[in-house]
Amino acid sequence: MSAANNGTIIGTIVSDINQRTPNDSLTITEFRVAPVDAREEDSPIPFTAYNGIGDNIKQRYNKGDTIAVEYRLRYNTWQTPEGEPRGRMEVIATSTTTVRLGQISTAQRAAEAVMEAADSAGSSVRREATPASAKTLVAAAATRKAEPTLDEVPF
Repeated sequence: MSAANNGTIIGTIVSDINQRTPNDSLTITEFRVAPVDAREEDSPIPFTAYNGIGDNIKQRYNKGDTIAVEYRLRYNTWQTPEGEPRGRMEVIATSTTTVRLGQISTAQRAAEAVMEAADSAGSSVRREATPASAKTLVAAAATRKAEPTLDEVPF
């Protein structure tokens, strides 16, 4: 594989993370990332991840999270039922690294951790209480001081 076929992008997830399973052996995860240095008129980059990597992305990240995505490029070709050739460039995510979780993501993860701790301790906390707990955590996260931007980080 050519070194020009691989790369890394740091950006913010700007779409919902959609996952589909066309058959038992394949899971396809799709999401869009806006690079940190993108201009206003630039479109987000669509990423595709398969199977385990896609499952990991779906479980760990949400819209608003800033991540580093290592990728490779792949060009798919096919023919329509009418016999016309078609092609599409895909940006395939091969690994991810968390740069910064969004405030809502942090609150959601905290709520999930509370529920997991309650479940493992054998607590009788009802699952119906989760949305209220998440709302409280989201409100607490929103009142926190904003995290520094990448321009303010001294490295």
